[in-house]
Amino acid sequence: MRIYVAVVVVLVLVLAVSFAALDKLNSSAKDLVEDFSGLEEAIATGNWAAAGRDVEKLAKKWSGHKDWWAIVIDHQEIDNIEMSLIRIGQYIRMQDRALAAGELAVLKKMLEHIPEKEKVNLKNIL
Repeated sequence: MRIYVAVVVVLVLVLAVSFAALDKLNSSAKDLVEDFSGLEEAIATGNWAAAGRDVEKLAKKWSGHKDWWAIVIDHQEIDNIEMSLIRIGQYIRMQDRALAAGELAVLKKMLEHIPEKEKVNLKNIL
């Protein structure tokens, strides 16, 4: 009987940690994406100085979240986010509006998609 209680306790702990990690992942992704509107505006209007500052601010914010995300998600996803940030920064330095806006849209989609991908549901399990 004790073994069943232990198994149930461990299962509840694993589920609780999983849901807490998913909630934290969702909130940190939203925290990163909320700064995109200013960056999108700066790119669209060609305000490259403001876009450069915004992308640096976004990169610093990402570095604060990156270590925690590495525990929860696949490292390839983290590498993809970092490469996208580097490309956006370079496109802004080159003042290429189309490529910067496109890469920012890709980064936004990645950040929104990762928490969805990590959710515990039948579609993700099978």
